[in-house]
Amino acid sequence: MKIDALIKKMIGKKDNSHSLFAVIQPDAIYFSSEDALVLPERYPLADINWSQALIHALNSANVKGVVVDLVLHSQLYQSYQIDRPNIAQEEWPAALPFLLKDLINEKPTEVVADAYPLSGNNKVQAYVITKKVILEIAESLKNLGCQLGRVLPEQEVWANCSAPLTQFLLLQRNNAGSFKLDAFVEQRCYFQRTLRGVVAPITGVATAGLQLDSLALELQRSIDYLSSQLKGVALHQLKVCCDGEDHAELVVALNERLNVKVSTLAEEEPQPLSGVVLAHYAQSVPLDAVNFYQSHLKPKKDYFSLTTVSSVLVGVMVLMLAVAAVYQYQVMKLDEQIKVAEQESETLSVQLNTLKAQKARHLPSSHKVAAAARMKKEITAQQASLNSINQFDHAQREGYSGVMEALAKLARRDISLTQIEIDPQRFDIKGLAREAKVIPYWVEQFQQELHLVGRSFERLIIGRDENDIVTFELKTKQEAK
Repeated sequence: MKIDALIKKMIGKKDNSHSLFAVIQPDAIYFSSEDALVLPERYPLADINWSQALIHALNSANVKGVVVDLVLHSQLYQSYQIDRPNIAQEEWPAALPFLLKDLINEKPTEVVADAYPLSGNNKVQAYVITKKVILEIAESLKNLGCQLGRVLPEQEVWANCSAPLTQFLLLQRNNAGSFKLDAFVEQRCYFQRTLRGVVAPITGVATAGLQLDSLALELQRSIDYLSSQLKGVALHQLKVCCDGEDHAELVVALNERLNVKVSTLAEEEPQPLSGVVLAHYAQSVPLDAVNFYQSHLKPKKDYFSLTTVSSVLVGVMVLMLAVAAVYQYQVMKLDEQIKVAEQESETLSVQLNTLKAQKARHLPSSHKVAAAARMKKEITAQQASLNSINQFDHAQREGYSGVMEALAKLARRDISLTQIEIDPQRFDIKGLAREAKVIPYWVEQFQQELHLVGRSFERLIIGRDENDIVTFELKTKQEAK
């Protein structure tokens, strides 16, 4: 990014928020705006220059502080098709006046030119206008308190009047102009011709038939020429926007005489004036359209003038003083907070010392703590003795009849018990079995008996005696001593 553009972004003023479109036609100026500006839709030129009429119309409506985009009719500029310059497209505006010097009457330094490439060939469509015209209208708008925006050739607007259709022919005539035929491809004008042999009006008059025949002949010649020049481009639609003509009669007559489909450009009835149509669609012209008011023509603002630099320095000093004042205020507030915190710290220190003294008075002596520990141990030992006595008494009262009765319920033909040892801590069993696999099943059945449930065994020993009979031993899980 260039330094000038960067500075402009940093300190430049915003563009005016209001925008106005003015369409310059041979008979009048047509206005449109998205903002609530009090301007007539059509301002007749009468016998004065269009630039004077524009300033007079804006001044009469007291329009200030707006950006004015202009759309110029084809008599105010020239257009040419030339070979594509072998330079970057960004450099075309500067080079085109010199590339066109053999085709124009003015000096290259006296004109402004812009162009766009034509697809399908190595050509560009160039538009040229006298630089003086642009500079004078820009200065007049500036003196009025307005700003010149873009200056567009009318073909750039016509190309966007039939969206979404991008390829079409246009037969157009202004009230004070001649019949013109334009061909648009990809919303760019590829061909333009003035039909000088046709005189308006061509509808609603006695000679309408002859006039329409003459017009159709000229149109068909142009269509045939375009078919041979624009290979692969289908131009089958002809739009009509002719002021002062009966569009319904014109469309019917041309459809009978031409091999293309003819229809009106606008859908409204009655058909609006061509200037009104241009004013309406001027707002939809893309930003990359041809623009005669190029950046090198716009006045350059000196961002480093003495006034600007002084203003910036004063602003910086004021900002620094404001920041210093804010920091000073914050420091004062922090000092006050520190003083309050120190006072609270002193108060809390006094309370802490008081609580420590109270705690020291309530702490028990060491010999009292030792005596309490001894008493706890004695109580624990006595409680254990009582538990042992209670357990022994309960076992003596109840006996082991429940265990024996439970074992009797679980008696099996394939298991025979040979020895049972039982006391409060132990429950060991020895016996014989027909097969080893029945032993675990038999032990699992202990969970079904109240007096056997919860009995756990540490070991299960299975073997055979000298008679080859299966023996087994169940050893109770011993508690750690």
